[in-house]
Parts: sequence; C-alpha cells; structure tokens
Amino acid sequence: MNPFTVRYDSAHFCDRKKELGKLRANTSNGLNTLIHSPRRLGKTALIYHLFHNLERSGKYETLFVDLFATTKMEDLIKVLSEKILEKYHKKNFFEGITNILKGITTTLSISQDGTPELGIRLTESNKVKTLNQLLNYLENRKKKVVVAFDEFQEVVKYPEKAEAVLRTAIQPLSNIIFLFSGSTNHLLQEMFLSPKRPFYQSTEVLVLGKIDRKMYFNFIKTTFEKNSKYIEKEGVDYILDFTECYTYYTQVIANQVYYQTEEKMTEKDVRMIVSEYLESKKTDYQNLLNLLPENQKKLAISVANEEVVGKPTSMEFIMKHKLPSISSVAQAIKALTEKEILYKDTEGYSVYDLFFKRFLQRYYSHK
Repeated sequence: MNPFTVRYDSAHFCDRKKELGKLRANTSNGLNTLIHSPRRLGKTALIYHLFHNLERSGKYETLFVDLFATTKMEDLIKVLSEKILEKYHKKNFFEGITNILKGITTTLSISQDGTPELGIRLTESNKVKTLNQLLNYLENRKKKVVVAFDEFQEVVKYPEKAEAVLRTAIQPLSNIIFLFSGSTNHLLQEMFLSPKRPFYQSTEVLVLGKIDRKMYFNFIKTTFEKNSKYIEKEGVDYILDFTECYTYYTQVIANQVYYQTEEKMTEKDVRMIVSEYLESKKTDYQNLLNLLPENQKKLAISVANEEVVGKPTSMEFIMKHKLPSISSVAQAIKALTEKEILYKDTEGYSVYDLFFKRFLQRYYSHK
C-alpha cells in the first residue's frame, strides 16, 4: 500500500504532537475545543488520530459527525442518530431505534451498498426533545464520550435558531466533550468569538497551521527509505516548495512520486511527475476558470501570480494587473471569497486551491 495517502492512516501519520497534546489536555480537563484552519491542512486526520489514541486508552468513546451536507436541524439530528446507532447498536438497528428514538416516527431502509439508512420525521415541537434524547444517551455512558462536529459552520445556515438550541442542549452536559471543527474561518470566529452569539467563550481554540517543513522533510525521506526506496534531498525540497507544506497537496504529490519510484527518484524526475500531474488537472481547472465572469477571472489570475495580496483594491495592484475599477475589484473579491476560490488570512488574499494556483501561474503568468 502506498504510505502517502490522503485518507487517515494511523501508521503513517506525520507529527502534530503539539496539537495532539493540547487536545488530549483539553479532553482530560473536560474542555470543549474549536479547531479551525484553511481546508487541506489535515483537521479531519488530526481528529481521527486523536480518536484512535483515545479509544486505545480504553477511557473514552468517540463519535465523528460530519455536518457538511446538512441544511437544517433535522439533518443534524439524523446524522447524529445514525452515528450513535452505528457505534452502539450496529448488530441490531431496530433495538437501537427503540431505545434511543422513543416516540419518534422513523423508517429504516437499506442503501445500494448494503448500509442501513435512517429516516426521521420530526415536527418543530419534538426536534429539541429528540436532540436531548440523543445527548442524554451519550451523557449516561459509563465512559467519557468525545463528539466531533466537523464543518460546524454549516449550523449558521440552518433556518432554525440552531446555535441557541445546541448551546442550550450542550451546556449542562458533563460526560461529553465536544470538538467543533471547520474551514470557513470567518463564520466560526463569529460563532465563537462574538459576544452576541450563543457559543461565545464556550471553548478553547486551536488554530491549525502547517506541519513544520523540517519535520515533513524527514517524514517523506524516512518513509521512502523504510520501503527500500531512495529520493534525492532536492526532490523532497521541490515537493515541499511546490505544495508549500499544505498537508493534502503534499500527500498527493508524494503519493504520485512514491508510486513512480522503482529504486531511486531524482529531483529531475520529481519535477517531471509534478508537471505531468498538473497537466492532468488542466481541463478541469480550465473549465472552472471559464465559468467565472471576466472580472473574477482576471482577479484570480492576478492574485495567483502575486502569491499573496495584502491590498487587492490598491491602485498599485489594480494598475499593475490592468484590472477594472476599485468597486469592480471589491465585488470580485467578495464573490471569489464566497465561492472559496480566494481565501483571506492575516497576510492577505490568496488562491484557496493550491493546485489551481499552480495551474494559473503556469498557464496565465503573462496574460
């Protein structure tokens, strides 16, 4: 099996000792934690690795609840129900439904891949009741339970006042520790750092950064050597330069390089593999670019070629890249940020998808 995978693999997990230490400490002390960062930095893998270690300790039970596809409170309750049933009543779903979802109209069907699919019909009046039933079930477990709500910012979009409902349900619990994670930083910061919001100051905060370059370098080099393969130092450096040490992109490129290494991999070989990989993405990225209005297209290309832009509405930047008026650029920034094509951090704006940025730099550097 290729050791450089974009899925979680406990045997090939790189570093994050400091972050894991903080999460373990918060868990031991009964503190909830907000984890946030840009996408592709490995939040999900970090949580899975934490859960792997917690379960092995024999002191905790864990649940990972992905809220990405949810659009309302009923969806959250359904996903949480399925996770609880899968964890504790996998052998007998019907018994689990009877015990956990008392008084709730449910249906159970089998999907094409053979997994059970739960249907729940909730009225406005019993949504809160059902949520409390589920949380009380976990609250009464003998072991401490750690629940991770991934992509928690989706709750903001629910038509119900979900933040207040969830905060009220969570606040009195003592046997459940919660992790809230997500990638839409401005929404999460508003949810947890604004005094007007229900979750204000309810968690510790962990901002996930990149893995240390030296640590990642050693991880890649050592992993090759453990599997009787050799990669030149310059080849590893090129991988990390190209991917900027973003976990997902680094794993993808290292995966391709490892796969094509018989015994020895030179820097020249690495450059060729990276070039071929980017070429394979060309059609998809070209289609994405063509879907953008002209102003947004020009701005995305300009930001990509600058790497990071602190003030995209400055006259210097606009004139250098022959962009339209300040108001047009401001509208394009807003639109591209909402589409998650651009991302804003403390340094400024950059293109969110690193491979898309490399595509723009390669094919549109002089346009």
